[in-house]
Amino acid sequence: MKILLAIDPRQPHAAYRDALLAAGALPEEVEIVQPGGVLPEEFDGLLLSGGADVDPSRYGEAKVNGSVRTSVERDGLDFELFSRAERLGVPVFGICRGLQVLNVALGGTLWQDLPAQRSRGVEHSFSTSDGHDPAHPAHEIRAARIPPRTLPLSVALAATDGLRVNSRHHQAVKELAPGLVALATSPDGLVEAFARESGPFLAAVQWHPENLIARADQKALFEAFLAAARPRAARAKSPHETPLGTLDIGEPSSPAVRGSDKKPEPA
Repeated sequence: MKILLAIDPRQPHAAYRDALLAAGALPEEVEIVQPGGVLPEEFDGLLLSGGADVDPSRYGEAKVNGSVRTSVERDGLDFELFSRAERLGVPVFGICRGLQVLNVALGGTLWQDLPAQRSRGVEHSFSTSDGHDPAHPAHEIRAARIPPRTLPLSVALAATDGLRVNSRHHQAVKELAPGLVALATSPDGLVEAFARESGPFLAAVQWHPENLIARADQKALFEAFLAAARPRAARAKSPHETPLGTLDIGEPSSPAVRGSDKKPEPA
């Protein structure tokens, strides 16, 4: 099994990787992919992590203010990897920015800056750069009352109902893309999780469950993603075949890294 973790070079990737390992992935099954690297042709699951804002031009808007900080390179990476994931039919899990990327890629739009465009009395940005703990309990999650149990993460997200999660974002879903179903919201009605109604596993959350992995309800999100990826891996090509674009993965105990060789810096 090969799980791709899309992330920026300056972002710490350990929390995402450790969450995948805690949920049952093996170290050699997690491959980090960064902007500028050779993209793999074959993989069994895609995790789109947090990071810079999505360029508003991708959903037909101009930047509303100077708080919108985008990355052409990261957008290029995430949208291309998602396109490949769709062609391969592999499971996709989005976290924070990853949720926003998936909504835009499927035809939805975003609030570019919640404080300026949608101030509803719930704080969503408890940034680590402002001294907040990554696991800071920001607000409650309200799970959809009777979500279809066949939707990705619907059962796992039902267990989060009424519990508090962390939050460090200033953008969010405005118009939900066609084919997506909201599975959870924050107290002010903002979409905090969604899943796709049909097709391969596709689900996303707006908070950061990788920082809450000690909680069974948050670990279950990663477990559900991996459970969806394993059947695809089992149907994959013979182990004697080598995927195109593969780079040296280094030591067996470390994840492969594609792209920049810069050491991650705190986000």
